[in-house]
Amino acid sequence: MEILDQLMLIPPAAMRYTECRLEALTEAMLLTDLELDTVDFVPNFDNSQKEPSLLPARIPTLLLNGSSGIAVGMATNIPPHNLEELVDALSVLIHNPEATLQELLEYMPGPDFPTGGLIMGNVGILEAYRTGRGRIIVRGKTDVEELDEKIKRTAIIIKEVPYQTNKSALVEKIAELVEDKVLEGISDIRDESDRSGMRIVIELKRASDPSIVLNNLFRLTALQSSFSCNMVGILNGQPKLMGLKELLQAFLDFRCSVIERRARFKLSQAQERKHIVEGIIVGLDNLDAIINLIKKTSSNASAVASLVNEYNLSEKQAEALLDITLRKLTSFERKRFVDEHNSLMEQISKLNELLSSKKLIFELIEQEAIELKNKFGTPRRSVLEDSNEGHLDDIDVIPNEEMLLAFSEKGYVKRMKPNTFNLQHRGTIGKSVGKMRVNDLMADFLVCHAHDHILYFSDRGIVYSARAYRIPECTRTAAGTPLVQFLSLSDGERITSVIPVSEFAGDQYLLMLTVNGYIKKVPLNVFSAIRTTGIIAIQLVPGDELRWVRRCADDDLVAIASQNGMVIVNSCNMLRAYGRNTRGVVSMRLKEGDKMASMDIVPAAMFKDLQNSSGNSEIQGRDLRPPWLLFISESGHGKRVPLSNFRQSKFNRVGLRGYKLPEDYRLAAVFVVGFSLAEDGESDEHVVLVSQSGTINRIKVRDVSIQSRFARGVILMRLEHAGKIQSASLISAATDDVVNDDIDV
Repeated sequence: MEILDQLMLIPPAAMRYTECRLEALTEAMLLTDLELDTVDFVPNFDNSQKEPSLLPARIPTLLLNGSSGIAVGMATNIPPHNLEELVDALSVLIHNPEATLQELLEYMPGPDFPTGGLIMGNVGILEAYRTGRGRIIVRGKTDVEELDEKIKRTAIIIKEVPYQTNKSALVEKIAELVEDKVLEGISDIRDESDRSGMRIVIELKRASDPSIVLNNLFRLTALQSSFSCNMVGILNGQPKLMGLKELLQAFLDFRCSVIERRARFKLSQAQERKHIVEGIIVGLDNLDAIINLIKKTSSNASAVASLVNEYNLSEKQAEALLDITLRKLTSFERKRFVDEHNSLMEQISKLNELLSSKKLIFELIEQEAIELKNKFGTPRRSVLEDSNEGHLDDIDVIPNEEMLLAFSEKGYVKRMKPNTFNLQHRGTIGKSVGKMRVNDLMADFLVCHAHDHILYFSDRGIVYSARAYRIPECTRTAAGTPLVQFLSLSDGERITSVIPVSEFAGDQYLLMLTVNGYIKKVPLNVFSAIRTTGIIAIQLVPGDELRWVRRCADDDLVAIASQNGMVIVNSCNMLRAYGRNTRGVVSMRLKEGDKMASMDIVPAAMFKDLQNSSGNSEIQGRDLRPPWLLFISESGHGKRVPLSNFRQSKFNRVGLRGYKLPEDYRLAAVFVVGFSLAEDGESDEHVVLVSQSGTINRIKVRDVSIQSRFARGVILMRLEHAGKIQSASLISAATDDVVNDDIDV
């Protein structure tokens, strides 16, 4: 306690330690009118002089320069602002004291940091301006330059850094992260800053994505930082947390006090001078008599007394009259005193009018602020970005690359690179998908992108959602990750259909088909927000399961097929949109023992091209043009049938025969193919077949023969030791795939 008492008694530093050189703006803004009794003066550190307790600022310096400091039990952190915008906001409040915060923000949208940078979003700004507390995200300003067009090397150029960020420390931090291999994709970093401005060059490695590296820089370094606003000011001698409008109003109240004190000081001086000038004019009007009177007096005091008694002057007037020199007794000097008297009368009248009118005081405050704005105003340096508040998720630092997802019957998923499975010839044994759990089978195989929303539909009619990149990447031989690790699945619940969605378009739908043949169309945007525990996608009757879900538009066609090879092709427009918690309608009249086998969508553009095209592709009376329906049976056989061979028929019908199946085998899948065509007009697609043992075969669709509806097809995959075809997936062709003939049979 004794030490604390001694510290509290330490006097402030002498002026030689605290003096500073001021900018022209500072002198004009803070020191003007200081000598006109506008503020109170208090003793300085040693009681030798008087110093102002505060300065008569013409604009709110606390907002212009910002402020940061701590004290016992309190702290303040106010961001700096742009002079022009601050004056404009002040003018709005002067003209409309009831102005809302939104109206003020139209003229002063946010802070303006001297180091520039990007201010991300306005939520933190709004909160700070409304309550006095808020968090503002600031990013450095960057560009991406191409260093070498041939080898596609690029560099990130940092031109501005966030407020209060040390440039050298930032460069050292980046270099440290690169050395520790925390920050990847950077080959070199150097500081090329000079007197013309800041320039930090970060060279990237070949094939590095600049946006991913930049997001990692924002996430791991001070290239993105936050400014926590805590706008505490001293109001009426007490610390107070204030919002923007309250701060501006407090300044206006203070400035009104300064203007009034200045006006009263000037009024007092003008009245005193007017009093003196009036006495001098009286003396000049009676010059000869006054000279004779003065000659008769014996002293200065008796002369003053004689003038006071004879001409009814005050002592100050008499003293001023006696101090006049002979040269001021001319008629020209008398005229000057008369003109000065008239000017003083006018000045006194204006000052009295000013003191009696709040409106005139506010006009003067605005006028003086605008003068500073016009003389010292500068453009805004910090750029306001309308964004996601600068929040960086995992998705911001993960490349949106293509990936393969493989799902098993037991609920395991494997995420692999798209070149994991090279192209195979039709009829080959194929390549194993890798290690499988005991008694587990492959259920689905699809291609998507890392940023896609993956909608997981379960057999119980529940839909779950998770980003694709959340599935751990693994090799072909890895066992995979159980879905229950990132989905809230119930006991015994299985995922039966997976839909990747990059955008929830309003004109898109999800078409759902159950094992027992119920079909339903639901708007896609209904599933844009799915809670972690999932939501109901379709209402199921006991004994039914949701098995197939596909995206469609109203003009598209849907092709559904049963396990016995019956097919119905109809327009999606024939189904009205239902809500989530409904069952739907009957899609096909199933014979006893028959169940649904597959469903696929025919895009409207593809179907219309077929209707409008000429018949030059007809061979021997048969139309072989795309699109085709690709049939795949459990036996490993398959065929293509032109879609034109199937007329459109209504739902709730038996359908048309699409495949004559081998005995004891059922239809495994049906796909619409012909989306992607090569120059020769043939399909440029691939189909991935998955056997019950987990063996995968990827073949060209063009290698599958085009046959009639009643044909048995050709061998796609030999299944001597692989059981039956468990599932099949259609993917686009990859130009860099290599044909692998090593296991050709």
